[in-house]
Formats: sequence, structure tokens, C-alpha cells
Amino acid sequence: MAPQNMPAISIDINMFWQIINFFILIVVFNKYFKHPLRRIIRERQSKIAGELEDAKKDKQAAKDAREEAEEILKKARMEAHNIISLSEKKADERKEEILKEATTQRDKILKSAEVEVGKMKARAREVIREEMQTLAVQLAEKIITEKLDSKAGDILVDDFIDKVGDAE
Repeated sequence: MAPQNMPAISIDINMFWQIINFFILIVVFNKYFKHPLRRIIRERQSKIAGELEDAKKDKQAAKDAREEAEEILKKARMEAHNIISLSEKKADERKEEILKEATTQRDKILKSAEVEVGKMKARAREVIREEMQTLAVQLAEKIITEKLDSKAGDILVDDFIDKVGDAE
């Protein structure tokens, strides 16, 4: 047997009908399905584009909101710092007030104590003077009674009375 040469492409009747069916299928597809599919694809494209635009807007809104929140936080920190500074200043002022008040009270107490000490000194001097006078009178009486008989005693009594009179 001799080998038979087969053509590279052989078209038989089945292949012919398949090609014709394929072209008919393309025509039917173009006529009935092409426009609805294009419409669906366009709708999806526009929907996707809208969603992308919305996403960009949302992203920008989120960025703006974040910046606003950071600004609010910054302001809140500054306000808290100002409040703390003001509180510290008020505390220092109150401390100074309390110190001045305490100093004033201390000065008043010291002055009243000095006045009281002065009064006590005056009273003590008065008491001492009275006691000295009493002692002087007692001493004078004793001296007088002991030396009443002698003339020298009279001179002594007169000298003592003169001295006591000068002291007063």
C-alpha cells in the first residue's frame, strides 16, 4: 500500500455547515445581544465611574474630617494648656494673698504682744515701786523705832525721808 496524501485542510460537508452555523450565530448575536450587552456594560461602567467618584469624594471628606479633628484636638490641647496656666497663675496669686494675710496677722499679733509686754512691764514697775515704798516705809519704821532715842537717829531718819521724797 501506498501512502495516500491527505490534503492539509479538507473541508467536508459537516465542516461547511459548522462554518455557516457559526456565521449565523454571529449575526444573531450582533442583532439581538450586542446592543443589550453594550447597554449593560455602559451601565456598569457608569456605575463603577460613579462609585469611584463617590469614593474620591468620601476619601476627600474623610481627609477633611481628619484635618478638622486634628485642628479641634490642637485647639483643645491649647485650651487645656491655657486653663492649666491660668490655674497656676491663680494658685500663685492665692498663695501670695495667703502669705500677705499671714504676714499681716503675724504683725498684728506681734504688735499686740509688744503692747501686752509693755503693759506687763508697766504693771511690774508699778508693783515693784509699791513694794519698794512698802519696804522703805517698813525699813524706816524699824530704823525709827530702834534709834528713836538718839539724836543721830533723828538725823538719819530725816536724811532717809529726804531721799525717799526725792525718789518719788
